[in-house]
Amino acid sequence: MLKWGGRAHDPSGVAGTAPGELAVLCPSCPRPGINLPDGWNSVPTGMQFLYMMFTCMDANFRLKNQMVSNWSQDPGLGIGLSYMVPREPYEKYVLSRASDGDLSTCVGLQALAKANTKFNVGLRSTGVGGAFCGRSEMILPNGVGALQKGERYANMDYVFASAIRSAAQLCLIPAIPKLHEPMHGKANHEGYSLNFIRGVGKSDLEVPERVWGSHNILGNSTKTQGPGSCQDVYDDHFSFWNWLKYQGLGKTLKQRYNAAVAERNIQSEGHRGLTQSLDPRLVATWEALCIEWEEEVFPKTRTNPFHTSAKSLTEAQVRKELAEEEESRLAGGGSSFHEVSASGFVVLGLELEQLQRRIQQLAKDTKSSATARAEGGLTVQRNILRSRLRSWEQLQAIYMPGLLQYRISAELSGTSTPSDRHPESVELWLPSSIPNEHRTHVCIADLPNVEEQLRTAQCRDALDAIRHILRVKSRMVLFKNKNVRGQREGTRSRTIIDRVHERAKAAAAKYRAARRAKMALCGSGDWEEELRPLADGDIRAYQDPNRLRPRTGRRGTLEDDQLAAVPEADIMDEHDDINLLRQPRERRDGTGETRRTLSWIWMTSSRSRDPADETDEILRSEWAKSRARVNRSTEEVLLL
Repeated sequence: MLKWGGRAHDPSGVAGTAPGELAVLCPSCPRPGINLPDGWNSVPTGMQFLYMMFTCMDANFRLKNQMVSNWSQDPGLGIGLSYMVPREPYEKYVLSRASDGDLSTCVGLQALAKANTKFNVGLRSTGVGGAFCGRSEMILPNGVGALQKGERYANMDYVFASAIRSAAQLCLIPAIPKLHEPMHGKANHEGYSLNFIRGVGKSDLEVPERVWGSHNILGNSTKTQGPGSCQDVYDDHFSFWNWLKYQGLGKTLKQRYNAAVAERNIQSEGHRGLTQSLDPRLVATWEALCIEWEEEVFPKTRTNPFHTSAKSLTEAQVRKELAEEEESRLAGGGSSFHEVSASGFVVLGLELEQLQRRIQQLAKDTKSSATARAEGGLTVQRNILRSRLRSWEQLQAIYMPGLLQYRISAELSGTSTPSDRHPESVELWLPSSIPNEHRTHVCIADLPNVEEQLRTAQCRDALDAIRHILRVKSRMVLFKNKNVRGQREGTRSRTIIDRVHERAKAAAAKYRAARRAKMALCGSGDWEEELRPLADGDIRAYQDPNRLRPRTGRRGTLEDDQLAAVPEADIMDEHDDINLLRQPRERRDGTGETRRTLSWIWMTSSRSRDPADETDEILRSEWAKSRARVNRSTEEVLLL
């Protein structure tokens, strides 16, 4: 290592080697006079993150060392000259803090719990703690130290201070690595999330896991070595790790840059669509709130734009809403058919179409329950529909005078579909059901235009209904997770949520039918940018992640929700057109906040201005998170 460090060409020789001088330096860490431009410390505030140092810390308890030999017999060849901290000042500081307790409150950290147990008897060190660059994944000079008794503050503080001693300016911004963040407390932790800290780009800071994962294999060989030989082996392997990272940096940066540019474009487009669908005054208020929160130093006391107070609808409120809708539907009454206008004729047809879909779903539910009461209710609904269909057929002779001749011709040519005996399967023969070349001979003038306008409004109303239902469902799920305990209460709450879920499926079926009819009436056009095809994966709340089925993991490693997601696909009705299960996961699909995108249903220009937006904390939080994703993506491109 002395030869690699060029010490033979220095007049001071080996004796003049400074601590950490033999380490392979990280090219990403800022060093004035080496890799920083002139005037770097006078750049605008918004660009100072380009010269920020990313330091990660963690311990490895696989790299133990037994009480074999001693420092007198095995002093080592270059302790403190590369990656390990200088021994004497390090041990002196740790001994001065020997009376300090293990104050860490990190959940699930078994190393601290076992620091004084029989598992550590006879060990000189229970592991090593290290500091690493969060961008290049290289080990920092003098950034590794042996741990005498667990991951104590005294050891880790010294290792951290030793690793950043070359920093030109010091302004600490604490953060929690992305993989570890869910395991920490939720209260006021948005300030420590890498998703919301300004200037970090797409850094996940899980570098220690990657570094230690490749060096765990050293544990069996270094465990029984003397103290000096053990640290010499560490230095040798850490130097090789840094050299490999340095060699592959060009290829790695190119791959990251291409991916970062693509991700930035995706997030920017998604955020722009969401912003355009909101009230500009509301957006300006939220923007100011985000800027104030980001500019405040730690600890943050201003209003947190990412935090929600977990407001939710109770089950009683949802039961009341469902009952009112049912009452309104039953009390709608009939129509005065002999005075129906052309627009009223089409409106009646759309109502019958919606009623057919409702009875089809009722028939499917009745088939699964198969009770006499349910079958009797289905029969009553079918009789009502038959009565309304007879009135509808009388109006068809007025507004679609050529329909009878068209149907006879279709039957003779064999292109007609035989009708089912149940009224919910009867063809209504709206103008959209007639081919374009026959439509002018079958319908009166302007009737297709009337249906086309009503179909457009129907699509927009269906999207509004989907968005409202998804809001209700997300709040109900939040209420259930926070307040409901026990099997009986959970089943009852789940039943109410399932009823709301069925409303979302019904609204989606309505949108798809209306869009198909509009496509048949007017063909492709600019309207498709607003009313896009509705995939199953698009039907999700703005708080939900992209629907991805988790990969099948090793037995014993899956969470409960992952285990439940696999067999659920087997019990889906094969005739169900809408599947809200998570889709298969691809190799590069993300599962967290970093690459999440909003469904297009929340960004379409037809989205109505809802007065509830101003008080909807979930919408404000999701808009702020979308803004943060855009900023982090842009920062990542600049950092690379």
